[in-house]
Amino acid sequence: MAISDASWPCGDGEMIRRLRAFDWAATSLGPIGGWSERLKLMVEQILATPLVATLVCGPDHVLVYNEAAAKLFGRRHPAALGRPLPETFPDGWATVADFYARAFAGETVQVVGQPLDTRGDGTATDVFDALLTPVRESDGRIAYVHMTGAEVSNRARIEAALRESEERYRSLFQNMGQGYCDLALLRDRKGRAFDQIYLELNPAFERLFGVPAAQAKGRTAQELFPDLEPWWYEAFDRIVRRGEPERIEYEVAALGRWFEVFAYPRGGDRLTVLYEDVTARKHAELAAREAEKRQAFLLRLSDALRPLADPVAIQDAAVRLLGEHLQVSRAMYAEFMVEGGQELVVVEREHRAPDAVSFVGRHPAAQFGPDVHELRAGRIVAVPDTEAEPATEALRAVWRAFGARARLGIPLVKDGRLVAGFGVQNAEPRRWTEADIALVAEIAERTWAAVERARAEAALRESEARFAQFAASSSGALWIRNAETLRMEYVSPAIETVYGVEPVAFLNGVESWASAIVPDDRASALDHLEQARQGEAVVHEFRVQRPSDGAFRWIRNTDFPLYDEHERVQRIGGIAEDVTEARLAVEHQGVLLAELQHRVRNIMAQIRSITARTGERAESVGEYAGLMAGRLLTFARVQALLTRGANVGVRIIDILHDELAAQSEHEAQYRLEGPDLVLAPKTAEVLTLAAHELATNALKYGGLSVPEGCVTVRWATFERRGTPWLGLDWIEAGAPERSPADPSAPRRRGFGSELIEGRLPYELGGRGEITIEPGGARCRLEFPLRNAPSILETDAPRRAAVYGGALDMTGEADLSGHRILVVEDDYYLATDTARALRGAGAEVIGPCPTEEAARDAMAEAVPTGAILDLNLGDTGPSFGLATELGERGVPFILVTGYDAAVLPPALQAVTRLQKPVQLRQIVGALAGALGVTARP
Repeated sequence: MAISDASWPCGDGEMIRRLRAFDWAATSLGPIGGWSERLKLMVEQILATPLVATLVCGPDHVLVYNEAAAKLFGRRHPAALGRPLPETFPDGWATVADFYARAFAGETVQVVGQPLDTRGDGTATDVFDALLTPVRESDGRIAYVHMTGAEVSNRARIEAALRESEERYRSLFQNMGQGYCDLALLRDRKGRAFDQIYLELNPAFERLFGVPAAQAKGRTAQELFPDLEPWWYEAFDRIVRRGEPERIEYEVAALGRWFEVFAYPRGGDRLTVLYEDVTARKHAELAAREAEKRQAFLLRLSDALRPLADPVAIQDAAVRLLGEHLQVSRAMYAEFMVEGGQELVVVEREHRAPDAVSFVGRHPAAQFGPDVHELRAGRIVAVPDTEAEPATEALRAVWRAFGARARLGIPLVKDGRLVAGFGVQNAEPRRWTEADIALVAEIAERTWAAVERARAEAALRESEARFAQFAASSSGALWIRNAETLRMEYVSPAIETVYGVEPVAFLNGVESWASAIVPDDRASALDHLEQARQGEAVVHEFRVQRPSDGAFRWIRNTDFPLYDEHERVQRIGGIAEDVTEARLAVEHQGVLLAELQHRVRNIMAQIRSITARTGERAESVGEYAGLMAGRLLTFARVQALLTRGANVGVRIIDILHDELAAQSEHEAQYRLEGPDLVLAPKTAEVLTLAAHELATNALKYGGLSVPEGCVTVRWATFERRGTPWLGLDWIEAGAPERSPADPSAPRRRGFGSELIEGRLPYELGGRGEITIEPGGARCRLEFPLRNAPSILETDAPRRAAVYGGALDMTGEADLSGHRILVVEDDYYLATDTARALRGAGAEVIGPCPTEEAARDAMAEAVPTGAILDLNLGDTGPSFGLATELGERGVPFILVTGYDAAVLPPALQAVTRLQKPVQLRQIVGALAGALGVTARP
């Protein structure tokens, strides 16, 4: 039997050689048992390989098979031997029956890639190649069929994958974004690469370089790309010589594109080269680097501008940094303003090259007309070459004079008006990139913002300085609160004078301020503050107790809302004034008015009495007028003496001297003898009137009526029934004798006699007696020296004091020397209790809001008494601290909201005050617990 290589599908050359060498003729059919053993041996010896399945099958049964064929029978192996093939191979028989039928008909059957169910589960997962060969007897009859086969499942899968891979490769080759080409280097006689020929190219190569692949194939690079740089040949030559791939990035300037090239050697002078357009990535990288540089520069600029407060210094720093960064001939910040009807471009600082003309100064905007017009419209001026732009010769001449061949102007238009601009200029032509323009625009905005900020801060500092001067000079305390939190944000120094505390004491919540107000006025003050919070301006007065001196003072607060830009109340402002003196003055003025009215009524009553009595005794109108004038003048002199000071007496010698000096011709006409005494106002009033009547009578009838007459007044003090008295004698001498018929002689007792003998005893409690003797009148006055007010004096009622309300401990027990522990969690009650105790002279420990705080305070200072609240917080009554104080022997009282029923038996006897409670009750109850009596 001849079997060709091509007819053996597994391609195993050794197997084919052995089959060819086998002596098939020696296999006589004979009895089946005889040659079958030899056939089995042949199969096992010649084809003993797990890769080749060998099976010999007669028409009726299986003759022999090897181990590689056993898997065909599956679970029926090894019982398949000697049985019909359809029975032993039922799962796959339907597939191979036709192959065996053809082989038993004498046909050599070759099977390639036949799927076969060898597991009996209905899935044909294995693939076989097989050769079925009929073997004949000598008479030509077919004795059996010899099948050899091999499982080729892996090969089939590999071939299928290869076909799929090749298909994918062809699709990838056609559709890949990378350009692909196979090329071979061309060398000169010296072996140097000088060109390259393209052997294979994909469509992407055409898209990248614009050369059709069909036209490029087989042509050289110099034919296709005459300007290709020579270093490419050197690079490809290096790759093929070293046998190592390389990755190269380069820019094709003519195309404005970047490429990444990956070239690897293929043997000899052949290479495969992949081209990828990385222009977008390179631009992104360049943009990122530019952005990084830009950001770093902006950070450096921010750091430079942040500490500057001078607008000119800010401009100087900005133009210097930008000029250095862009490496230009000039960078400047210009401001536009109108003076005298002319628009000016004002440049205070610039950064310029050493040989550049200075632009600093004030320039008429008209000379830059077209540029200013563009800037005023908010448009950027970017000129790469002044000499090449379509501008007027006049404008070119202006910029030529400043050495600005290229210029860039960024406008700063605010509220529709050109206020400033940033200019960058270069002495040589320069193409301004978008990055350049964006950076200068950014710097322009930042510089303008920084300059305006500096100017605003300077104005604010000036305003704050004026406000601080005003606040420091104001006698009223100025304050500002946050309207939302009511936290104090500002207080002026005068707060210390008004409230008696340092300003920092009020720079917190509203509680600190409210606790300074006496409890009686606190609710009203807080209500007025709330009115201001709601947008109403209010004026109200309340009392405080100054910690500095313990004095109670009246404060007038003017509260008013401060609005934000949205007309919402953002803060509350106020002015606090100490109006204690003014308030007391008003009260005192009312008392004075009432007192004045009382005294005027008394004076008018006395004048009316004098008038009436004078009229009763005057014998003519002239006499009446003279008497009234003298008596009123005396009344005025008394008033003048008594109004020299409040509640001030008058010297007796002054009274007598004034009256005698007014009536005598010379000083020799009177003598005054007695001690220098100061008489009380009432005594001075009556004695003056009496002296006037005596002196007037002496002038008319007595010792002063003639030049040689004389009046002597002597006085001395003596004691009567333990009280000092004054005795005064009035003695006249030298009066002319007058007969009763003389018209000038006195005819009856008059006003003066009634005053001396009637009023003086009545009002002064003494006695007076007057007699008329030949030499003149004699008078004896005696009265006690007592202090009594005159209707003519100016002694004012005592000024009223400020009553401190609940905090005023006047008349309460004196707790001086006692240290009192106050334990109370209500802030206002705690602070008010502490102030009341201090007002009573006690030293306060605390106040403490918790028992723990109280124990810490007691560790620092031992109390002699305590005031306890039993309910501290929301935990219910606690008796621990009270028990500890009781064990220590410290007297205490309870101020609580609980009834007595909650108290343990040990505390039933302790004084308990039910909230709400008056502060005087607290102080009084504590004094009782301490055994302290009230102040005298």
